[in-house]
Amino acid sequence: MSEEALTYRSSGVDVEANLEANRRIQACCRRTYTEHVLTREGLFGGAIRLPAPTWQLDRPVLVGRLAVAEGRNPESISRRIARSCRTRIRKDEIPLGFLDYLAAARLDVGRAADLVEILSSSFRDEPKIPVIGGETAEMPDVFRSGAWEVVGAMFGIAGAQSLPRDRGRIDLGGLRALDQPALVFSMDGVGTKTKLGVSTRHTAGLALDIIHHSLDDILCQGARGLGMMLYVGCHRRDEGLIGPLLEAAERCCRANDLVLLDRRVAEKPSLYLPGEIDVCGAVVGAVEAEALLQGDAIEPGDVLIGLCSSGLHTNGYSLARKALLERCGMQLEHRVEELGCTLGQALLEPHRNYAPVVLPLLDEAVSDPGRGGPSVRGIAHITGGGLKDNLERILPAGVRADIRLDSWQPPPLFELIRSCGSIPLHDPVGKGMYESFNMGIGMVLVVAARSSRDILGRIRGAGQQAEVIGRVLALEEERAGEYRAEEGRGSSAANGTASGAAHPRGGNRPPASEERVRLL
Repeated sequence: MSEEALTYRSSGVDVEANLEANRRIQACCRRTYTEHVLTREGLFGGAIRLPAPTWQLDRPVLVGRLAVAEGRNPESISRRIARSCRTRIRKDEIPLGFLDYLAAARLDVGRAADLVEILSSSFRDEPKIPVIGGETAEMPDVFRSGAWEVVGAMFGIAGAQSLPRDRGRIDLGGLRALDQPALVFSMDGVGTKTKLGVSTRHTAGLALDIIHHSLDDILCQGARGLGMMLYVGCHRRDEGLIGPLLEAAERCCRANDLVLLDRRVAEKPSLYLPGEIDVCGAVVGAVEAEALLQGDAIEPGDVLIGLCSSGLHTNGYSLARKALLERCGMQLEHRVEELGCTLGQALLEPHRNYAPVVLPLLDEAVSDPGRGGPSVRGIAHITGGGLKDNLERILPAGVRADIRLDSWQPPPLFELIRSCGSIPLHDPVGKGMYESFNMGIGMVLVVAARSSRDILGRIRGAGQQAEVIGRVLALEEERAGEYRAEEGRGSSAANGTASGAAHPRGGNRPPASEERVRLL
């Protein structure tokens, strides 16, 4: 076995290119925004205030449709998708927002930005339609070299009486009880985890992955899920793979009170490598506009509570496959004693849905404003980029987060991946373990110190493992009072005070003003 260190970049995924593409894409999207857009850029979803004409419709309902086109030229595909979305808007329909999904074997930053510019330019004319979210995915070994997947998702509001009976819709009548209803949207994909589902012929869990991942994304802004749209692309339709996935999606939607607004399966042999599939979805949820979480209430002294993950969730699979299957030659059907199951079962464990545990905490904060503001001040979904990149998405100016890496124990699967691939724990350039994986923490709640003990107890009481993993400091604050973990595992300091032994500091660190999240 070679001792050469693997990184996410050497496995075929360039996280920095993805981040740069997202930065350039945001500028394109911003030009489509209307006065109804509430959210700031860089969060885990986009929020829109329901326009006043909504309530003038007879029985207003939320509708959605996916837009898909095939061809060898992604620019042409993007134009056709944008044109299709525009022309399919009914006269009595209020368009709300558009989301895009772009995926390729190798991400070209400039081309990704150009494709979004083509899409967004179509929605800048009146009536303006905000490009409110999207995803750019790099998926080696799924797509043919140079080919691009482009999928669009359009949401709108219509009167129920004017819609065909077979059209999926969400009754908005229940939102009248809110003072100022807002909808939160997100679109994402499962990534190369699909390759393992195909290899093992177990794809039902991929449906849970996309639905749970999507619900977690909008949960970061406090939204409760209302509906989903699901897209499955493939080289050739294989009912043994696609059928169980679609059936599981319908069951999962029912279990989470979600309306499946649209679903599409597309055969694209010129795009996909033989046998491969891709899964993406667009989600919509609702929240009171005043309760929208965007991180602006986060302040020094707040406590970070980490909610444990169920495994890799939906990120880092290109690196994991490279380390485990190619470098170590492990077999998916092989039982691994330290994992307590086969390797395939551990890797395909579905993404955890945190909404059932977290939403009750948010509901209480909304109904009890007399306690000095909301107890939960920010939520970060720990996906690609790990703890650091995802926490930075919600931190306001003037603060940083210090995370104690000895406050929880990453599950054995992460150590197995690290040792098989000789992967560095930290590599800011190539992306090591902590920059590629959730490392056992799937979501982080930023909570007021006064409420942290109570919130931690309620989370654990609901059956969700959680630990206090750090705190929020002012950028200029000296680290005189170390945030330590008790005996190297979880902290009893749920009120944000220090306890236990100090974790050794490693290497020279840049000034606090240059580092928004520190993994200590």
